[in-house]
Amino acid sequence: MLFGSLFLLLIPLLPIAPDENPLFDRYSTSISIKQEHERLDNYAIQLKNSPGSRALIIVYAENEKTAASVKARARRAVEYLVKTRGLNRVRVVWRYDGACKQNEILLYLLFPNEVDPSPDTKCLRA
Repeated sequence: MLFGSLFLLLIPLLPIAPDENPLFDRYSTSISIKQEHERLDNYAIQLKNSPGSRALIIVYAENEKTAASVKARARRAVEYLVKTRGLNRVRVVWRYDGACKQNEILLYLLFPNEVDPSPDTKCLRA
């Protein structure tokens, strides 16, 4: 029985591997600006509570015709996080990963030494 108790005491001491490229949130561009701001507010809070972390906003367009509006939405999200929520611009970047299934925005919360997530291989890079 002593061995079993000792084993349970050692479990919390084992290193826990961090998630690779943790996706904080994802949403369609069909949501309202108010709904997007609520999501970005939660994202900003998490970023502020995670020193050394950085924001990566990845956007996909449904097709190349909608790419300009999706890119504009990403730029607007960055501006909101920087100007309204007070994040340092160096910590917030966005990337367009091409045409895919739908207009979508992915919010990643990356920590030091984490590499940026790879683009979805099923999507076309523009």
